[in-house]
Amino acid sequence: MNVRVNTLWRVPVFYLCASWISFYLTVYLGFLYLVKTTGADGVTEVSVDPIRSTIFDLVLLLAVLLLGGLWAFRGMTKLEIFFSAAILVAVYVMINLLEIFFDVPASLGITLAKFQNLNGMISSFLLRLTDHLELSVLISDLTPFLFIPFGKRYAR
Repeated sequence: MNVRVNTLWRVPVFYLCASWISFYLTVYLGFLYLVKTTGADGVTEVSVDPIRSTIFDLVLLLAVLLLGGLWAFRGMTKLEIFFSAAILVAVYVMINLLEIFFDVPASLGITLAKFQNLNGMISSFLLRLTDHLELSVLISDLTPFLFIPFGKRYAR
């Protein structure tokens, strides 16, 4: 097992930055999947088109995966990516278990959401499939492991 310790920071830093950026892209480009309708009483109702929202989330997630896999982690082995991602997965699991079992202030929850946006995309897909919130959230914590197939077999 030959893991270069100086590469273990790459997945957590890239993933947290990408999640933070994707959060703001989702906020500022939300008009792409919002639907505004004016009722008979003149009140404007705003809703989210689930198909456009899902397509937007998938494109954003695939862009992050390709950018990370083909650019940020191109010199790392699969084992290095696994250990690097495992650090972030452990942190995400601890945070989400604390959120599930204890009350978290809304301000902290919103701050954490910025760094868990990519996981939120996966958990929303899983929630539609399983209809079980806690399971969907905990499975989505494994999302950083999706970078493993982009790694090399052996270091050079």
